[in-house]
Amino acid sequence: MTIVESRLKEGTLLLGTAPTEFDISCQLTNVRYTASYSDDGDAIEVLCGDKQAAGEKADGGTLAGTFIQDWTAPTDTSAILYLMANDLQEVDYSYTPNAESATFSGRLRLKLPGEFLGGDINTRLTSDFEWVITSWPPTITPPVVGTAASTSTSSSA
Repeated sequence: MTIVESRLKEGTLLLGTAPTEFDISCQLTNVRYTASYSDDGDAIEVLCGDKQAAGEKADGGTLAGTFIQDWTAPTDTSAILYLMANDLQEVDYSYTPNAESATFSGRLRLKLPGEFLGGDINTRLTSDFEWVITSWPPTITPPVVGTAASTSTSSSA
């Protein structure tokens, strides 16, 4: 098997639904899914000495990351102002990590970061976010394979 390396670059993260979806892609410096699990029952040991570990269950996941604060941007393009207006709202989302990747989508609950406006003087201000995905696991849509690059035409004169 050969190495496959994936990178976050030239992707998108859209919040809400068309035609009013909000594109937060150009403010993001870090995006990641996280999953959480918990024990499902107790480990057991029987008389003969056999043991069985406790089971695990998926508790869901989050979409987390870091964005650049933009509270001086116009109201209709500011990520901070969008989050303030939609705090604790459940919205659709669509996340495509890069131009060649699958798209991950579903619903999540927006939540303002604990520190969302301000910070150190005269520096780039960022905030860390973590949004609970309410439709875990995400729906995965495979990338569309282009045919233009693989199709060639030839003509004879």
